[in-house]
Amino acid sequence: MIAPSCLPRIALLLLISAPASGGDHTIAAHSVDLPAPETAARLERCLAASGFDVTRRETQGAEIRIFASRGEEVRGLLVSPRSPLASIVEWGPTSGEAQAPGAPDDIGACLERGGAPSEVLAGEKYVACLRARRDGREIRFSGLLIGVEGTIVSTAHDLDRVEAVSVRLRDGRIVLGTIGKRDPFRDLSRIDLAEPVPGFSLEGPLRDRLTPGEPVYSLGCTDGGAVRLREGQVAGIPRKSGGMPLWEVRMETIPGSSGGPAFDVGGNLAGLVKGRFRGTKDRGYLIPVGTILEFLGTVKRGDR
Repeated sequence: MIAPSCLPRIALLLLISAPASGGDHTIAAHSVDLPAPETAARLERCLAASGFDVTRRETQGAEIRIFASRGEEVRGLLVSPRSPLASIVEWGPTSGEAQAPGAPDDIGACLERGGAPSEVLAGEKYVACLRARRDGREIRFSGLLIGVEGTIVSTAHDLDRVEAVSVRLRDGRIVLGTIGKRDPFRDLSRIDLAEPVPGFSLEGPLRDRLTPGEPVYSLGCTDGGAVRLREGQVAGIPRKSGGMPLWEVRMETIPGSSGGPAFDVGGNLAGLVKGRFRGTKDRGYLIPVGTILEFLGTVKRGDR
């Protein structure tokens, strides 16, 4: 949670402008094309969504100090205005501290996450990072945990002749999954886990109808196993490919994100990432919610 309390004393020592004489400590900086208050707010939301307790303090010089702790993990950052529309994020160890604060693993990714509504970020815990091997080649893709029995829904392309899948859950556990159902026509697969794992409820908020121009957010796995958020817009009405409807979106689609969930601004499930248009990076396609429900044998409900 974000705590509006006074900053602990350790934070007052964070991020001095120069290392102490004779020390080997360096300060790292990241330029951001956002005003300092917006940059700080995004970092706070990102860290809070990752389970950190976050406090902040604004100084007379318009700098914003952020202190975050999660168990024994401590992080500290300093956000300074570079101009009315830009800012600088600094972090790094300071001399004399027993536990030197560090930066988020990826400042850019954290700022992207922090720019998304909290309802969207709540869906991250249901994203699974998947790996399989076929013909001696490793396949990496994403999936959405659903229900309570340990079920994942994902894409089906590249999964012919694949029976087992390595599944990395958001708590860091790696478990074995088996292909329970595969539908090449809809490009969907169901992966069953050997143990129950709570997932996204299909009785919850769903969006089978989207509006051209409205924002959508995808959550998918990178090659390193981290979940990245991408923001885009619905490009128009559904288009048919191979006889099946697909939502076209103006959104960067990264390798490994196929099968990851996409949400609207309210955190309602809007579909699964199918992939991107050949030769492009920012033109992708979503498999609609209605197609997913049909594949799973779930009675289709009206749009919410």
